[in-house]
Amino acid sequence: MKNFDFHRFALTFKSQLLMGRNFWLRLFLIFFLVLFFMEMLMTEVGEVIYNGQDIYKMRVDNAVNFSITFFVFSMLFGATGIFSVLKDTRKRIAYLMFPASNLEKYISCWVMSTVVVAIVTFVAFFCADTIRTLMAPAFGREMIWGVPSFLSQITPDIHGLVTTTNTDQVCHWWDVFFLVTGCVLFFHSLYMLGGTAFRRQQFLMTTLFIVLCFIIIVNVLHHIDFEGNINLLSYDEQNGLQVHPATYVIMVCLYLLTCFNYWLSYRIFCRVQAINNKWLNV
Repeated sequence: MKNFDFHRFALTFKSQLLMGRNFWLRLFLIFFLVLFFMEMLMTEVGEVIYNGQDIYKMRVDNAVNFSITFFVFSMLFGATGIFSVLKDTRKRIAYLMFPASNLEKYISCWVMSTVVVAIVTFVAFFCADTIRTLMAPAFGREMIWGVPSFLSQITPDIHGLVTTTNTDQVCHWWDVFFLVTGCVLFFHSLYMLGGTAFRRQQFLMTTLFIVLCFIIIVNVLHHIDFEGNINLLSYDEQNGLQVHPATYVIMVCLYLLTCFNYWLSYRIFCRVQAINNKWLNV
């Protein structure tokens, strides 16, 4: 059997997606209810206290910011749930015997825990915000749709980059974009590694492990009297956005560590057996 065949991968992904359709439906309903009630709570509750369209728009923006935060946490939670099927021995045996290579099964789970979770979360927000917008006139409010604001905050301003004449600022903007993307992918890979390594309470265990590592690193830097007064990004009206040379070193390290985390996650998955440790998939 070849290590990767696209047709077999497509069949594997389709099969796993169909088998988990009830789970995805429940996840969508939970996300929809949470986002809808939080949007209504943040925009309509307390009507006696505040009045005015500007304040209402500010509340809508706050609801959108909450939705973006919820989106980020849903992606991390989805990353730790990449192999939630491995918790049950019977399901784990059936999954390991599925007629596909380890790489195909791993990529299939990666797509579901990343792309599908992102789609489910966004569709839940889209539906919740649209219903909230349509209900606004019933509360005497102007219809302010939060989806455009949501998209503008999670996607780059391509039009602004294309139309600007300041080539230095364009280059610096891409530096910031790749730095932020590197940070996002790094934490995503960490949570996916935790989701593969830990068998129970993956999100909680991974979060505690990251916090513990952060505390250890901070204490080590404190004991060696490390002076970390480096402004990776700075801005002034005369020169605009400035990027410190250390930023590029950090970006390279982030992407290398991200690739290592994904690779290690895959190697751990390849070593999963029918009977494993109670807390670890090794």
